[in-house]
Parts: sequence; structure tokens; C-alpha cells
Amino acid sequence: MSENDIQLLALGATLGVYLMLAFQIAFGILDDQRDRKVIRAAEASLEAAQQTADA
Repeated sequence: MSENDIQLLALGATLGVYLMLAFQIAFGILDDQRDRKVIRAAEASLEAAQQTADA
């Protein structure tokens, strides 16, 4: 392998790592938003159940 081939291989690997990190960050944020939505719904149903039990 020539030096140019090695540089291209290293560049490709680096770009692949950056791309995978970008996907993990983007989908991690979306996953966190879904988790917060589920938590809010669970808290609302718990509060409604507590109010029903108190009445």
C-alpha cells in the first residue's frame, strides 16, 4: 500500500467515526424526548389516580 492509500483509509475511518457519533447524538436526543413524554404521561396518570383515591 502506498502512503496515499493509507491516508485515504485513515480519512475514511475518521469520517465513519464522526458520522456514527452524529447519528448517536441525534437519535439519543430524540430518544430522550420520547422518554420525557412517557414520564410526563405516567406522572399525570399517577396524579389522577391519587386524586381519585383521595375523593
